[in-house]
Amino acid sequence: MKMLMIVCPEKNVEDIRTLIATYDVHSYSELHDVTGEGEKGKRFGTRVWPGKSIIIFTIVPEQKKDELVQALKKCQQSLMPEESMRAFVLPVEDVL
Repeated sequence: MKMLMIVCPEKNVEDIRTLIATYDVHSYSELHDVTGEGEKGKRFGTRVWPGKSIIIFTIVPEQKKDELVQALKKCQQSLMPEESMRAFVLPVEDVL
């Protein structure tokens, strides 16, 4: 099992939800109003640094992880140049 942690612009959350549902993933958690700084700049939800991110966590089997990562890479290419999306893959040792 693997955990995918997807960080994307808030405005793209519906696209990401639809994408993961396409791969029959219906269990996930979301963190809203995420702020911070990355390669493409700061996102603090202010006039100076507009925008916020969202983080989506989901746990999937190894095979589904590979499919989702490839789909997320395609989705990433459709973002505007100033936008960023990242997906991190983490090992899952136990599920209770």
